Amino acid sequence: MSRYNLHLTILLIFCLLLTFRMAASGQENLAATYSPSVLQQVLPEPLRFGALPQAKDKFWTSTIPMSMRNSYIQYGRTFKGKAWVGIPDSLFADYQKTGNRTGYEREYFARRKQISNLVMAEIMEHKGVFMNDIINGIHYFFHETWWGLPAHYPTDHPVTDNQVVDLFNGETANLLAWTIYMLHDELEEREVGICKKTRNEIARRFLNPARTKQYAWKNGLNNWNTWICSNWLSCVLLCEEHRDWQMEAIRQIVTSLDKFYEHYPDDGGCEEGINYWERAGASFIECMNLLELATNQHPDIKNGRKIHAIASYPYNMYIGNGKYTNWADASQTVGILPNISFCVGHYLSDHQLMNYARYVGDQYKYIDNAGKVYNASGNYPFLSRELLFLTQYNVYRQTTPVEPLLQYTCLPDLQISTARSTENSTDGLFLAAKGGHNGESHNHNDVGNFIIYKNAEPLIIDIGVGTYTAQTFSAKRYELFNCRSAYHNVPLINGMEQHEGKQYRAQKVKFSNKKKRATMSLDIAEAYPKEACVDKWQRTIRLNRGKDVVITEKYKLSEYKQPTELILICCGKALFDGDNKIVIDNGKTPGTLLFDHHELTARIEKIDHQDAVIQNSWQQRELYRIRLILREPSLKGKTSYSVK
Repeated sequence: MSRYNLHLTILLIFCLLLTFRMAASGQENLAATYSPSVLQQVLPEPLRFGALPQAKDKFWTSTIPMSMRNSYIQYGRTFKGKAWVGIPDSLFADYQKTGNRTGYEREYFARRKQISNLVMAEIMEHKGVFMNDIINGIHYFFHETWWGLPAHYPTDHPVTDNQVVDLFNGETANLLAWTIYMLHDELEEREVGICKKTRNEIARRFLNPARTKQYAWKNGLNNWNTWICSNWLSCVLLCEEHRDWQMEAIRQIVTSLDKFYEHYPDDGGCEEGINYWERAGASFIECMNLLELATNQHPDIKNGRKIHAIASYPYNMYIGNGKYTNWADASQTVGILPNISFCVGHYLSDHQLMNYARYVGDQYKYIDNAGKVYNASGNYPFLSRELLFLTQYNVYRQTTPVEPLLQYTCLPDLQISTARSTENSTDGLFLAAKGGHNGESHNHNDVGNFIIYKNAEPLIIDIGVGTYTAQTFSAKRYELFNCRSAYHNVPLINGMEQHEGKQYRAQKVKFSNKKKRATMSLDIAEAYPKEACVDKWQRTIRLNRGKDVVITEKYKLSEYKQPTELILICCGKALFDGDNKIVIDNGKTPGTLLFDHHELTARIEKIDHQDAVIQNSWQQRELYRIRLILREPSLKGKTSYSVK
């Protein structure tokens, strides 16, 4: 072959590879699969979507065991005959006046819980016993002025002609949409036209404003996008009566979802924290599932690495004994339940996620007490997710429960790693560490933070999410102690805390995992404002398997202003035991902090707070803060300390 022909052949091969790559890349989104021309042919006509068997179908009595059905029915009976009472306007106004969210939300979620249990009980018994209560409930929702939460509304009282689309406006629409789908004939038998009236209300309050207004969440990169789109898609498939509006809504939905997916890191990490996975990554996959059920069109991204990485996030963050690595606005006891996690695993054929979901279900004794687990789902039971999950009951029943105790995980995009002493065991130490930046969604100022558990019990912790108020999502967010870097396991350099913003980030992040040790190293100097006068702060966090966790700080300052402090947040009492030792007593598996008292002096203080969410997360245990203070006024230096 001549040199010319060889070069030509290489060029042709390169062009072909580039063409295939571009074609593949172009298909790596939902809009390519669900284009208007395709949807016109395969999308069910309005009101013809029938993905699940309705209540009258014998599926429910032939597939779901009587013991499980009785559990749902018993919970429904607790709401039978219960009055539907309106929520006082004063509670709605509280948010604007005082910043309090909990008063209104408690009443709001109670009414959603009421109808969710009544509907599920009627589906499982199907004798008409709960129908009058359900109809009264539907009429109650007709009389609510707006279906969302005060924190998401511009004024201190809602008005009829301003139907803002928020997370829970969409949730309520979805709940009612599945109610009238599942019980359509039974409802119409008792009140002719009630389903049509419900569809009209869903259109007025949710479908029409979602389709016609340019909300920021449509271009959003956090859970608002996927959470609302999952509810929007359900309502479009179940309730939209106009073909053109149906098509336009789905075009907007897949466009919004693609923006979310494109931004999502390739490692599948949820920067909002484990609490939000169910409404971020999982809601995205839920939308994929719904679209495939509706059209029988298989999206290419279903086979992609990234979507499977998104599905793996919960078990990658799992510590053991029902506890999770809780970065950002998250809790260690987040309580991911089987209804969504199993469905995601089943849809993607992720057997590890399915095994994990079955394990979680067994911990809750789901098969014996399904109604209780249903009621443990978030703020109130999610009807649509439970119904879809129950259609997979036979597969779930045959799935082996496995607790996912991975020895090591690394999410390089999110800059998170976890490591444990022994694979498939909670014995010994568990370490998780993070880099990232301080402009993440639901951010805490915590670049370089780490946590340590012993036998799956907390020693060095991330305090996690607190009670949401108006301040939580305001300019004063970083005045909240649980969001400040002063209450995370990172240094106070020259007396300065880390600063919020994407530019405040980790540099030179490296991961290593070997048989005897796992290490993460990073430079966190850029996480601090210039007033900290820090040129370099190289932090190395190493798990020595079967022994201890060693943290090494190597630093260089441009100016010395005051002693730097190394902060450690402890679950349980921290008590001195000699000059160089502090015992951390969490009440179950105490740990020991060792340090060089010639280099560091230690102070211990109790963290006094009254936040109920934080108290519940740590089982009412006291929280303590250890301050290891550098003795020498040096511009550069190195020190180490360990936990075992």
